[in-house]
Amino acid sequence: MLKHDVVIFGTGKITNLLIKKLILNGKRVLCVTNNKFGQVDSLFNKNLDILSYREILNTKVESEVAVFSWKHKNTLYENDNKLINWYESGKLQTGKSFFFSSASVYKESQFPQNESAETEKENDKLTLENVIEKLLSQEISFHTNLRISNVYGKDISHGFIGSLIESIKHGNEVKIFKNQNITRDYIHVDDVICAVEALIDVNVSNKCLNLSTGIGTSIYQVLEIFENYGYKFENRLEIPSLLNVKATSILDCQALSSIIKWQPNTLPNVINKLLSQI
Repeated sequence: MLKHDVVIFGTGKITNLLIKKLILNGKRVLCVTNNKFGQVDSLFNKNLDILSYREILNTKVESEVAVFSWKHKNTLYENDNKLINWYESGKLQTGKSFFFSSASVYKESQFPQNESAETEKENDKLTLENVIEKLLSQEISFHTNLRISNVYGKDISHGFIGSLIESIKHGNEVKIFKNQNITRDYIHVDDVICAVEALIDVNVSNKCLNLSTGIGTSIYQVLEIFENYGYKFENRLEIPSLLNVKATSILDCQALSSIIKWQPNTLPNVINKLLSQI
């Protein structure tokens, strides 16, 4: 049996940073992933173990916390559902777990939405929320879906802000919706990591928690922030917004604030720091 403080299933920019923070602070971490290249293969530490999904099938894991960061459910159903069978066999023993979900699970609303807001009928993250909850319902006392708003930060190239930073770095054309009133709730990746780390160390009984700033910023306002620092993005392609693009997505994070100290960074301040590093 492998014993760890935290076991993380899946890798990506956020989980990679979370792993670094956890092992730096003395947590013993197990990362289960098939995608090592560019993610966790450069991390060497006595507090970090890495196993593939094939290797985990023959292993019993005990941890205080489990974190799931999958983008879709495909991983669970590969190799004749062997991973699903592994979970259902009780080989994962943990007291609580978190899933990195998304603000996209909510239906559109012009107002900040709390965890009881109406959700979409079809959504990849919502499907994963339900699948993971069902898998773990018999094994874990507390499972929480972290519904995270639009993440940005250093080395995160996806998303609108990420594309703007990449354009500044490399001079490439940036795509911008013609409708610049589209509004999003942007959260810095460092705040996400701090929140998850804090939640790992406290008692959490919430089925879902929004992880956001609660502040809506339109495309026009984002561009205005960059323009104030001298970047006008003249090399741009204005494109029409797709039918399924929500006009507004803002999350209410009062529930999170009642559990941990929550004072996320503001967008103008973080962008200023990011631009100074280019």
